[in-house]
Amino acid sequence: MVFLVLIFLLLFSSSVQAADTIKIVINKKVNKLAYIKNGEVTRIFPVATGRQPDYTPEGSFKVVRKVVNPYYNKLKIPGGSPRNPLGVRWLGLDARGTSGGTYGIHGTNNPGSIGKYVSSGCIRMHNSDVIWLYDHTPIYTPVEIINREWDLEQRPATVVLDGKTLSFDRGSGAYLVNSRVMVPLRALAEEMGCKVTWNGEREEAVVTGRGKVLAFRADSAVMTADGRTVKMDVPVALKNQRMFVHVRAIADALGYRVSWDGKTRTVVLRSVY
Repeated sequence: MVFLVLIFLLLFSSSVQAADTIKIVINKKVNKLAYIKNGEVTRIFPVATGRQPDYTPEGSFKVVRKVVNPYYNKLKIPGGSPRNPLGVRWLGLDARGTSGGTYGIHGTNNPGSIGKYVSSGCIRMHNSDVIWLYDHTPIYTPVEIINREWDLEQRPATVVLDGKTLSFDRGSGAYLVNSRVMVPLRALAEEMGCKVTWNGEREEAVVTGRGKVLAFRADSAVMTADGRTVKMDVPVALKNQRMFVHVRAIADALGYRVSWDGKTRTVVLRSVY
């Protein structure tokens, strides 16, 4: 009996510890949801929130219920129906003393509403986004809902490659997170003369060039270099439908020296061959 109790406590402790590495922050001021893993913002999604300021509750909550293809009780619409306003996933919150069936993060059958203030209190997401969130969010994950200046957008950084200052599309530039520079993989790799292919099913990008084959997967802190696994300091992030990687990981693999100017937030890459 004592052995069984110890096993239970160990398993319970492990599950809680695993859940504590994940946090969700929703900011009503800008209608964005940040997914934070091990202290790093790995994804930012657009959302819709309450049509009145007090409809979507603010505060600290937890995910206490998860449902695939939720049933819409108000109009008795079955889960999976294209008429269902809850979309394809439901992550219920214990907000305002409820048990996860009243306030939730869910999909939608009205994607045009995302980014707006239109809901009765829930947080709406695109169906593809909420599927990803559902798959990566354990029960009891902390959720913080705020309404203030957005402090989780990363600080921009400048990239200089062999003397050329690179320019990136709006919203897809390099940025700094916890002293690590994240760069748009495709844009930088192509500037380095490499080819990038994308496998949407595996969420994997393959970089070929400079005598190397590199593979990166979303949310993974491991890349593959010529079939060999290499641990990275920071997991790969997806932002604005683009993949971002720690600049040193790709620079080291493709033969570039890296230097950093903290005053100007500039990373300088120079080819060593």
